[in-house]
Amino acid sequence: MKLLVDFILVGGIVITLLILFLLFKKKQKELPHVILTVFFILLLFVSLRFYAEYHKITWLFRVSFIPEDTIVWFIGPLLMLYIKSLFLATNKLIRKNLIHFVPFLLYLVFISIPVLVSAIKGNFIFEYLRWLSNHTYLMVIFRGLLLVGYILYCLHLFKQYVALIKTNYSSLTNYDFLWIRRLLFGSLIIISLDIFSELYEMVFGYLGWDAGYITVISMVILIAYLGYHGANQSKILLPSFLLLDNGNLSGDVKRQKVIMASTFSNEEIQLLEEKLQYILKEEKPYLDEDLTLNKLAKLLEVTDKKLSAFLNQYLQTTFYDLINKERVAVVKEKLQSSNFNKFTLLGIAYESGFKSKTSFNRIFKKETGLSPSEYRKQYM
Repeated sequence: MKLLVDFILVGGIVITLLILFLLFKKKQKELPHVILTVFFILLLFVSLRFYAEYHKITWLFRVSFIPEDTIVWFIGPLLMLYIKSLFLATNKLIRKNLIHFVPFLLYLVFISIPVLVSAIKGNFIFEYLRWLSNHTYLMVIFRGLLLVGYILYCLHLFKQYVALIKTNYSSLTNYDFLWIRRLLFGSLIIISLDIFSELYEMVFGYLGWDAGYITVISMVILIAYLGYHGANQSKILLPSFLLLDNGNLSGDVKRQKVIMASTFSNEEIQLLEEKLQYILKEEKPYLDEDLTLNKLAKLLEVTDKKLSAFLNQYLQTTFYDLINKERVAVVKEKLQSSNFNKFTLLGIAYESGFKSKTSFNRIFKKETGLSPSEYRKQYM
């Protein structure tokens, strides 16, 4: 068991260093990459702290103590900032969210640093530290609930952002949203294990080995599984008209309806619908795999804000669904024609505006109820 734990700790340190190397290697470092670098540096200190404790390396334990001890207070706001930085303009983003790091700063100044000094001196330098030492469960519960709350908030934000992205982009191939979702759910599972194991020890007694190793082993597994994807995560900017002045999501259906009512007359709605159908039929902009709402709006000679309101409120669809429905229609037409029998499904998909095999298969089945190969067999 000792050898296995040692192997996992060393493996975690090595993997984290490799991920940090990939992040430092990037020539253009956007805010999401900077935040992710801080995130993995903190995780490195966690592995180092447990390694130092496991091998009784005093100097390394002291060096890594504060980052490891404060990570639970810091990582929640950091994850929230990371999610926001992927989708929002980064100008003043950190300044606007500094208040979320106040609990971390309070814990750092009044608890973490004094505890480290007390450990070095061999006695509590402040009397309240003795009280906290006798009521550890209060801190475990509070910090655990705080982090769980932040992760749940991040999941809520992420869900909203992805929904809004579909109003502006026709292809999401370059954006590995599955990685972010797994990062958040993985973090939620790890902190839940940490809270459960610590509370279990407080109620039922010592497990025979440090329950914290459950957390660090789970963390190493998560790093190994998701780390590389994080280093290559692309930023995707939401249009400003989908956001309020403070950078938060507008997301108000009533507000969108007001936009619709105030910007379009009945004649304009009819004219825009006819123009949209004409452009889709004659110019086929959906064949452009990188088509965006802004590009289509320019063809229609309207603003992207007006086009978004028109699609959402009048056609009851999103830009993403509209364009991919047209692409599926083109694919269906080609699959029904004998002229394309020698073409591969992927070749047809690329010719029709799709950017990847995965998104093509998923969208096609959603629209038709059949996989592309099943649909093709009907006409062979």
